[in-house]
Formats: sequence, structure tokens, C-alpha cells
Amino acid sequence: MKNILIITYYWPPTGGVGTQRWLKLSKYLIRNKLKPIIYTPSNPTSPIKDLSTIDDIEKGVEVIKKDIFEPNKFFSIFNSSNPSSHILTKRPTSFWGKVLIWIRANFFVPDSRCLWIKPSVSFLNNYLKKNPVDLVISSGPPHSMHLIAIELRKQHNIKWIADFRDPWTNIEYFDLLPLMKKQRKKHVLLEKKVIENADLVLTVSETWSSDFKKNRLKKIEVLNNGYDDDDFSAKRNHNSYDFKICHFGLYGEKRDHSFFWQVLRNISDENPDFNKKLKLIFAGEVHSNFFLNLESYRFIKKIKYHSHLKHNDVVDYMLDSDILLVSQADTKSVMGRLPAKLFEYIGARRPILAIGKKDSDLEKIISKISFGWFVDFGNKNLLKQSINEIFSLNKNYEFEDVTSDYSRLNQAKRLIKIINSLCEK
Repeated sequence: MKNILIITYYWPPTGGVGTQRWLKLSKYLIRNKLKPIIYTPSNPTSPIKDLSTIDDIEKGVEVIKKDIFEPNKFFSIFNSSNPSSHILTKRPTSFWGKVLIWIRANFFVPDSRCLWIKPSVSFLNNYLKKNPVDLVISSGPPHSMHLIAIELRKQHNIKWIADFRDPWTNIEYFDLLPLMKKQRKKHVLLEKKVIENADLVLTVSETWSSDFKKNRLKKIEVLNNGYDDDDFSAKRNHNSYDFKICHFGLYGEKRDHSFFWQVLRNISDENPDFNKKLKLIFAGEVHSNFFLNLESYRFIKKIKYHSHLKHNDVVDYMLDSDILLVSQADTKSVMGRLPAKLFEYIGARRPILAIGKKDSDLEKIISKISFGWFVDFGNKNLLKQSINEIFSLNKNYEFEDVTSDYSRLNQAKRLIKIINSLCEK
């Protein structure tokens, strides 16, 4: 049995999509006779807790933890609420807010978990002397996880896979960070060091894979996010009256497109039956003007909002939805951005309405499934046609079986082939 050390910041009881990737993959790795050993902080600072995810840790998965200190704990002194998961992407208005963001961006490179690197390397060095492993996988962001792994690879000569769930310097908000020139260069050099020293780089979309290849990186594989069949095994009779449009996860200002609300308002005014049945269900962090926008389009009474839901509650909502909404921001990384929730939407096999960039990886995936509708940015006519088409469907319409390429089981099988190939070299 091969022992695989997985270094990840996100692990139960931390909730959110960052937790799901390795929580689910470790489940199917161990069912296929590999032993995952998870290394994760014992006291992470996270805005999302989901105790229900603890029940999803597969029996036999070993979890080792170490305390972490991170500046988010310092931020909480100035902010009574939990820190936002996207604090660096927001533009602070106060003087002290700008100062704190500047300090965090320039003194904590590559991210606020960098103070965990040295203690983790020391801790894992001692662990590995007594408990050797066949391979290390680091999952970022936060990209500090890769910097822990690179030291272990160097000192123990272990095979190493660097898993990029998001880009590093190519992520949409990187150019907006208030970085000094020296620190910006440091990010570039650290990223280059990671991708050049890893035995293999994993990423989650074809476009991002191509971006890595532009840097002459040949040792790269795409391992999309996925859905777990076990989560979607329940059958549900859909509510025959309401027409529910659902969105889960971050809904920032750049993802909140005015043409979507304009078209929804137009359909509601033209079709009293649609207007009567329409319900909006949003769960996750939304931007500061979200509810003002709803009020201006006269949808405030239609909304049911949850700041956070347990993962199993999200799945219940997905299974009872009429439209599962994916809304992309038109940013530099949009061509390869595939939200993790997209694959869970696919697992739910309910109608998916995706707003994004033409010819993007998102459009290519949506075009392959029978229950997907893709609308390019600003295309009001196609959006109206798509919503009306979905509204006209029978509530319990059975869609064709979706490809199993995106199931966590099949993703794990692909990963096992990659691991075996690396370990045999």
C-alpha cells in the first residue's frame, strides 16, 4: 500500500469548496488501496465552518495536525466578524483598512499562511523519519503549502505533485494587490521554483494547463474538480409550484451581471405565472450592493438568503432546484475558471444556466451535457430564450445520464494512475 502525504490548508471542520477536493479524493484513494495522510492546521482561521463534513472523512484516512499562527487572527482584533475568504480582493475605504491590507500583502508572501512553512517542515521532517511516504501532494491556494512540500522533496528525495486549484500570479486579483515591486517579483520567482521542482503539476482546467505549458512546463496533468455519487444518491420529487433559481458560493460584484436581472425582470413582467412562481435562493458571501440591486429590480421579496449552509443542505437545495446558476466574472483567468460547484451541479442533474466567456472551458463543458444552457456575457436574447425554455420543462423531466468523467471515483482512479506512474520512475 502506497502512503501519500497530502498537505492542505482546507480540511474539516472547515467548510467550502476548498475542503471538498481532497476530502473526496482521499475517500476514494483509500477505497482503492492507497493510504492518504492529511497534514493540515489544527486551528485554521476560516470564515466557514461545517461540522457535517467531519462525517465524510473516510475511515482509515490518517490526519496529522499542527498549530498555525496567521495574521487573520490579528485582523479579527479590528473586525468583530469572521474574516472574509476574499479579504485581499476587496478595496478597503478606511485608512487603517488600506494599511492592514498593504501590510498583509507585502509582509506575508506568498500568503498569510507563510508563518506555518518553517514549523511544518520541521514537524514533518521528524514525522517522515519514522513514517516514510511514497509521494507528497501539496494543494494550493494557499500556495504556502507548496513551499512546505518543496523543502520535504529536497530533504527526503520524495516524489512531489503540486496541485493548483487556482492560478498563482495569473489569478484575477493578483494585479490588484498593493504589492511593492520587490514582492511582486518574489511571487513570480516562488511560483517558478515550485513548478520547476515539482515532479508533476496538477491543475483543474485545460486553459490553465495551457498557461503552464507556455512556461515550457511539460509535466502537467488536468484533474478537474468533481462530484461524489454518494452525495446525490437520494431521489427527490420536485416542488410542483415554485420555480427556484439557486446560486451557491461567492457572488461578488463582478459576477453580478445587470443584464441577468434585467432579463429576469422582463420575463416576470411579461409572464404573471413566471413572476408568481419565481423564487431566488442564494447561499454564500455576496457583495455589499447585492440586496440594493434586488430591491431596484423588485426581487427583494423573492430572495431566500443563507450566509452559509452545511454541505449536505446545499446538496438538498441542488436536488430541488429548477435552475442552478453559474455566473463568471469577466477577468483575465476566466477562460480556464471552472467553479468547483459546477461539477456538483452536474452531479445533481438539474438544469444548469451558465453565464461566462464564449469559447471558455466553462462553455465547452456545458455544451457536453443535456441539461446545460450557456449564455455569453451581455447576450440578453439568448438568456431570455434559455430561461423560458427551462421554465417550460416538466418539473420531473429526466435528463440523459451525465458522463461519469467528473465523478470523484473516476477522478481518483485517474489520480492513482498518475501516482503509480510517478512512483515507478
